[in-house]
Amino acid sequence: MAVRWLRRFLVLCAAAILTGCVTESEPSETTAQPAARWEVDGVETWDLTGEPSEAALGIEEDSRAGIHESDEPREVVLLLPDDTRVEVTTKVLSFERARTADGDDRFRIGLRGPTVPAEELVEKLRAVTEQLGVASADLDTFAQELDAAPADQTERIRYASPTAELGALTISVSANLAPIAEGGRLVIGGAWMR
Repeated sequence: MAVRWLRRFLVLCAAAILTGCVTESEPSETTAQPAARWEVDGVETWDLTGEPSEAALGIEEDSRAGIHESDEPREVVLLLPDDTRVEVTTKVLSFERARTADGDDRFRIGLRGPTVPAEELVEKLRAVTEQLGVASADLDTFAQELDAAPADQTERIRYASPTAELGALTISVSANLAPIAEGGRLVIGGAWMR
C-alpha cells in the first residue's frame, strides 16, 4: 500500500513541476542531443523503453533537468515499456533527475500539452488514457461536469487518470479547467521506480 501511494505521489510531483513556469535556455553548440530522441517528418519520437539516463533524456551533467520546450505545439510520440505508444501534442516535455542519499539516480517525466478548448481537451485526454490502457468512467464524469458548468465558473474542474504501471515506469495523465478560461491542458507525469 505504501509503495502505491509513493508511486502516485511521485507521478503527481512530476505533474506539479510541469504546471509551474518552465523555461529552457537555448541549447549551445556543445549541448548533446538526447540519445532517446529523434525526428522524422516533423514528428519527434522518444524511445523511453530502456533504462533512463542523463544522456538518453538530455539532462546535462551539472543540471537536474532536461527541458525540451518549443514556441509552438509539436507532435511527440513516446515509446514506453510494455509496447505502449503514446501520441500527443506538446510544447513542453521535461525530465528530472533526483539523486538519492545512497547516490542512486531517480528519473521523472513530465509533459504539458497546449491550452485547448474543453471539448478538444476531453478528446485528447480520451486518446491518451486509451493509449496508456487506463481509460475510465471518471473521464466521462469530467466531460459531463464541463458541459454542465456555467461559462463564468472560476472554480477548476479536475481529472486524474488511474496510474499505468509500464515496466519500471509509472505514468498518468491529468487536467484541470476553469470554464471561464475557455480552455485547459493535459499534463502527463511519471516516474521510473527501481
